[in-house]
Amino acid sequence: MDDFAALVAAAAFATSAISGVFGMAGGMILMGFYAVALPVQVAMILHGVTQLFANGFRAFLLRDRIYTAGLAWYALGALLAFSCFSWLALVVARPVLFLLLGGIPLTLSFLPKRLAPRFDSPRAALVCGALVTAAHLLAGVSGPLLDVFFVRATQLDRFEVIATKAVTQTAGHALKIVYFALLVRGPEVEMTIPLWLYPTLVACALLGTKLGGRMLESLTDVHFRRWTARIVVALSLAYIWRGVSELGLSAPW
Repeated sequence: MDDFAALVAAAAFATSAISGVFGMAGGMILMGFYAVALPVQVAMILHGVTQLFANGFRAFLLRDRIYTAGLAWYALGALLAFSCFSWLALVVARPVLFLLLGGIPLTLSFLPKRLAPRFDSPRAALVCGALVTAAHLLAGVSGPLLDVFFVRATQLDRFEVIATKAVTQTAGHALKIVYFALLVRGPEVEMTIPLWLYPTLVACALLGTKLGGRMLESLTDVHFRRWTARIVVALSLAYIWRGVSELGLSAPW
């Protein structure tokens, strides 16, 4: 367990630093690591705790750069999506989920600039809140999908982008913790992950976020958007590949 704890702590630090620079990607990498090593419910809770503090700390550090007008519309979209999913209790098959998570961001990323969704537009912010919340409730991650609304057309600078995304992700991970904590009994989680590991992960997430923030200062807005757009495409293709692979494995022929 000591070796595993050290590996988990290192992963939390490294991925928090990555997210501190790009506002995404780190959480998806960390989720993949947790999913391989732990039961799904435990992985979701552990991931949620790590990302909640990483994003929350990032939002606090950049609190003066948060785009509050967009958040109001985002919150409305998130509330509508949450209400809809609570009523329908909709759960899609894993292959379909991966195809949606990869296909939607990839499609949006190739839209002409005049049609690309932009978070500083009220309508797009509302749609963003609905789609990203749906992705959180279904898969636990929403990085590429969220990023599409910021990278291509928004007039916000890189600090405003990171700060605003951090707020939305903090809320999403908080909902995820509540959801999956209700599905997993406390004693089972304690037997799988020692309680002392949680504050260790929080500390690693805070340190990684602080490092990522310093690295962000060395980037220009042009390089930030260029590399973030590339990451969106790469992760979207990885999602699609995963969905196609799972369809092949589950096919009767």
